[in-house]
Amino acid sequence: MQPIELRRDLTDFVNWRRAHLRGDEKGEAQTFLDRLFKAFGHAGAIEAGAVYEDRIKRHDYLGVGYADLVWKPRVLIEMKKGRVDLSRHFRQAFEYWQECVPGRPRYVVLCNFDEFWIYDFDQQLDAPMDVVKIDDLPQRFEALAFMLPDEEPPIFGNDLVEVTREAAATVSGVFRSMVARGVDRLEAQRFVLQSVVAMFAEDVGLLPSHFFTRTVQADAKNGREAYDLLGSLFHEMNTPGRTSGGRFEGTQYFNGGLFAEIQPIEMNEDELKAMREACQTNWAAVRPEIFGTLFETSMDKGERHAYGAHFTSQADIMQVVGPCIIRPWQERIDAAKTINDYERLLLDMASYRVLDPACGSGNFLYVAYREMRRLEAEVKRRIDERRKSQNKAAQAAFSYVTTDHFLGLDNNRFAVEVAKVTLMMAKKLAADELEGGQEDVLPLDNLDGTILWGDALFDPWPKADVIVGNPPYNGRRKMVDELGADYCARLDATYPDPGVSDFVTYWFPLAHKALPDGGRAGFVATQAIRDNASRRKSLDYIDAHDGVIFDAVSVKPWSGDAVVHVSIVNWVKGSEHAPTEKVLWLDQGQLRLPVDRIPPTLRAITDVSKARSLPQNTRPKRNFQGQTLGIVKAFRLTRDEAREMVKRDSGSAAYVHPQISAKPMLRGLGVDTFVIDLPHTDGVVVAAEAPGALARLREMALPDRKKAAAKEKLNNQKALAANPKAKPKAHHANFLNSWWRQAYRREDMLDALEPLDRYIALTRVAAEGRMSVYQFVDTSIRPDDSLTVFTLDDDYSFGVLSSSIHRAWFDERCSKLKVDPRYTSTTVWDSFPWPLNPSSDSVAKIAGLVEDILTLRRRYLTSGVTLGAQYDALRTPGKAHLRDLHDALDAAVFEAYGFSKQDDLLAQLLALNLAAAEDPEQAATPGGMDLDGAYTSTYRLAAEPLQ
Repeated sequence: MQPIELRRDLTDFVNWRRAHLRGDEKGEAQTFLDRLFKAFGHAGAIEAGAVYEDRIKRHDYLGVGYADLVWKPRVLIEMKKGRVDLSRHFRQAFEYWQECVPGRPRYVVLCNFDEFWIYDFDQQLDAPMDVVKIDDLPQRFEALAFMLPDEEPPIFGNDLVEVTREAAATVSGVFRSMVARGVDRLEAQRFVLQSVVAMFAEDVGLLPSHFFTRTVQADAKNGREAYDLLGSLFHEMNTPGRTSGGRFEGTQYFNGGLFAEIQPIEMNEDELKAMREACQTNWAAVRPEIFGTLFETSMDKGERHAYGAHFTSQADIMQVVGPCIIRPWQERIDAAKTINDYERLLLDMASYRVLDPACGSGNFLYVAYREMRRLEAEVKRRIDERRKSQNKAAQAAFSYVTTDHFLGLDNNRFAVEVAKVTLMMAKKLAADELEGGQEDVLPLDNLDGTILWGDALFDPWPKADVIVGNPPYNGRRKMVDELGADYCARLDATYPDPGVSDFVTYWFPLAHKALPDGGRAGFVATQAIRDNASRRKSLDYIDAHDGVIFDAVSVKPWSGDAVVHVSIVNWVKGSEHAPTEKVLWLDQGQLRLPVDRIPPTLRAITDVSKARSLPQNTRPKRNFQGQTLGIVKAFRLTRDEAREMVKRDSGSAAYVHPQISAKPMLRGLGVDTFVIDLPHTDGVVVAAEAPGALARLREMALPDRKKAAAKEKLNNQKALAANPKAKPKAHHANFLNSWWRQAYRREDMLDALEPLDRYIALTRVAAEGRMSVYQFVDTSIRPDDSLTVFTLDDDYSFGVLSSSIHRAWFDERCSKLKVDPRYTSTTVWDSFPWPLNPSSDSVAKIAGLVEDILTLRRRYLTSGVTLGAQYDALRTPGKAHLRDLHDALDAAVFEAYGFSKQDDLLAQLLALNLAAAEDPEQAATPGGMDLDGAYTSTYRLAAEPLQ
């Protein structure tokens, strides 16, 4: 779509909205969204694959929510009525996004008919990546470029992560330069942090003017002059009251913490230049929760490291803060009914304390504080909505949630100072967001007694209601090198027989002991806690001491370092306080598996009997049992018998078909069996059309049918004599009524095969210990009931069915014939979840490997090696090209599912099944007939003609 055409269509959309819509969320949302999709070049929202009112399983007592539109994997759109404040609905949108798995959309849009707030929660959580007013949409469509039919990367105007990276790199450069030329490290840290707070303060209105910027950019011509002027500014920021005159008139008292000691540093020319550059940043847009980490980690490793430094993403932090803090408070808020209930909540919030015992730069504390302030604001809004009096200002200006209730410990002195600054900045940002700037945040809270320098493994922990964080990881073998032999000896003396493989495991029992009854804790930790000795000293300890893990991510790559895999664990102290439903997140957090219990291994105890039949697997029906002849000797023909019948009666030729069954398919080299298949329901018609076939069946089938019907009639008479209410059976009587027909000719299967050239066949009973052997079969060949038939003709489907992923589901869900697994459509096929939105590359890769397998198998068949013999050879070890191809196929199918190899396969399949059952419109349709790249081969087993 050309930009000119797109802008024209978007302009028409804007004009239409202005002319026809009032902004009614319920009545107009779908019409608005459909027109939006059309303006971006689609036939409509549904035609593009989006789903309206998509069910979202809520992780709380409210049960199910409905997102206005979900278009996986691109975007979730939540509509609100016109002119509503969209900031109030951020949490709902985030929770919908978090629960919208599998296939979680990349972007989330909040819209009130006049503005689009666009989020990328993996990148930036507490502020939209962009806000586009509807009137600006024709010129700003790049921010919604992911809406185009051919998706393009969006161009955002509010990428605060990038702003923060640049700011951290610049000011850390000043610090490194000072240390390199001999300035005391602690003095340099303090000066730079004081400068950061000053730049932030002037951009958010805490300083009456841009005093810091004006000083370094205009008033100070060199470092010497800046030394005097900045020293004066910092002194005024630390003087109680308000500066009454002079250069910095109007400056308020900040606090006696960070500014308690004023010791300016004379910057050299390069440092002054860098500080001037830092002033160009809009510090109101710098995200405190990541600035600290970027700043701290770049202190020693340089500007390049600052630009590339990783940090625990806000989305990962929210996987702890959400279950441990937000969810229990939100449940209490939703359950409250009266003003007294809400005021009691505010009082409880005023005494609520959060602890991060390894707080680093304060990221977890910042997010926890921000979310508690948002919860507090929600309570105040609900009070306002219920209160008739207009005297509300005093309560609105007073905050019950204060920074000094967010406690931290860390053994890095500089990180402690950064964490204090992080929370200082958080208070102002929260006041602006939630109180409209009414709250007086000066002087900043003195957090010297709140966030402490100390070692959590040896120093006492402050008392708290909830404990969260990301404790340090360090493998046992590296602990001596990085922590020192003396420190490790002290650890061993304090914690005898630690038996740990990772430093992080010490934090779990300490946190559990520190919790009050009913308290919650959540840690991001290395995946080592799931296994062996590390598990015994961490999660096993919690489990053995009345702790209940209620929400956990089994394993996922850490946002802080791509080479580290982490587990995220949330637990509660006291089994009576645990939520009834626990949730284990699999597939790197992309699959949600509800369970009754999460074991310390963080691996599901998988019971696939809970799997549900999936509507998309059963409508239309694609899996069938082959034809059941009934009287096999009558209906089945050898090639010679079939040839003779057709020769004598040309009318019967249309009803004599090649047939395949399990054993010949596996052990034969061709098709030499035929079958009579008469569809007629009228004896006169069949006698006229196929006299030759009918003559054989009259001789070989009719006597047995008569005998069976007579026996059934006698049994019915005996049953009625014994019990007049007995229900007579008519099974064999019905067979006798159409004695020339097969017992079950499977008309529904034949109808499904009609448009196809080939189908996929599988022996219905598999050999124990041998992989399943599938075969493409020409549709002219009738399958008998020893075969399971899939009315799919593409190579991608053949590959998925042939994979060990499908066989694992088959083995767990099948019935058994003695010890051999039997494929049953009602338990295996009907519940099997297919890959959701596989990429075109994955589909083509699977299909290409299937073509390679079929080509190799055909070469073996040509040389006289049957399919059964080919696969029997794979039961024993040894080099085999066929095995290599199947291994590659398994890997490709695994990739198409997007599953994690570190999670239980069946658990991931079960989670996908339950998600598909919960939301069928968002589930994958079986097969690949509508997928690009699904077809590569034309091979199928065919029969030689009779002549």
